[in-house]
Amino acid sequence: MDVVRYEAPSGLPVHPSDHACIDFINSRFTDHLGDRDATDRIRSAEWQAWFLARHHLELAHGSAPPVAQLVQLREELGRVLDRWARGRRLDRRDVTTLDSRISGVSLRLRVMSEDGNVSLELEPLRRDWAWVMAMVTKSAVDLLSTGEPERLKRCDNPECSWLFYDSTVNRSKRYCSTTPCGSLMRVRRFRQRT
Repeated sequence: MDVVRYEAPSGLPVHPSDHACIDFINSRFTDHLGDRDATDRIRSAEWQAWFLARHHLELAHGSAPPVAQLVQLREELGRVLDRWARGRRLDRRDVTTLDSRISGVSLRLRVMSEDGNVSLELEPLRRDWAWVMAMVTKSAVDLLSTGEPERLKRCDNPECSWLFYDSTVNRSKRYCSTTPCGSLMRVRRFRQRT
């Protein structure tokens, strides 16, 4: 008989996303067994450092995280992306929410040169948490404008809340990962049949 062992949630994600907004939303999640309270990593300095490094968001030193604002942004982005994934049009409130997170950050254009090639790039005037929240929101807007709504999914394990973007050719991915959720659900289906 297959046994799926329980492991306490890691301080860092095992299955990160290529989209900053998805990793940000997944900072709060329920485990694959559903027998524990939700885990919230957003207050964790370890998770914050991982998230910033993974998505190339370098903060100025001494910038304290505004946890309440981070939690609010996570809820807002989760609501907007959920609407979009269900095929619903974004309303004025959604657009205003996204715009307010981005428009409050001051940027400047810089001429950059790499290997003799010149380009224009936007640079924040302040690398603070407001800028990080704007970049996370930009990630959501990029996903909304270039992604396919039916590819944004929650894990099919009813106990797991993990959000992911299904990049398989036939859009067939059902679980956040093969282990533990895919294996756990396979074992549950086997037990129901016997």
